[in-house]
Amino acid sequence: AKAGPDYVQLRVANLGDAPGMRAHLQESMGPAYQVQDWTEMNKALYSALALEKIAISLTIGLIVAVAALNIVASLVLLVMEKSPDIAILRTMGAPAGAIRRVFMYQGLAIGLIGTISGTILGLVVCYVADRYQLIKLNPDVYQISHLPFRVLPLDVIIVVVSAVAVCYGATLYPSRKAGALDPAEALRNL
Repeated sequence: AKAGPDYVQLRVANLGDAPGMRAHLQESMGPAYQVQDWTEMNKALYSALALEKIAISLTIGLIVAVAALNIVASLVLLVMEKSPDIAILRTMGAPAGAIRRVFMYQGLAIGLIGTISGTILGLVVCYVADRYQLIKLNPDVYQISHLPFRVLPLDVIIVVVSAVAVCYGATLYPSRKAGALDPAEALRNL
């Protein structure tokens, strides 16, 4: 702890405990003293970081949406390209549900490969950037010398599950189109 004539500075082992510690100290010391924690002293910085987290979430959401549109477009083109093959399978007795499932599985496979690759790459980049302190900050301006990267498992799970759900949703339209293909019409256009 650091002491002076008008203040006492305490270090807390777990930074998340600072508001609780502040309340406890304020209660112990009474109204004659004013107790502040780091979240109050740097409120503007932490509110900016919270806003940045929302902006990053929106950016990741837009990236996932673009990826989903890419899956939709590639599956629609694949259905158009494979329509004679689909028609032959249908005339041989393949049910529409089986055709739909083939295209759904293909779209999910594309989405899972992309999601898993992106997750692994993102975790590796976070680890390397944090371990080697790649993003330096000016200590005169900020209270830290580098930008720390903290990976929250819940955030990773939310992003991965959302990405897979969006990829699954992206497969519905093309797979329905493939399942509803009229074999006679497709074979007539051969």
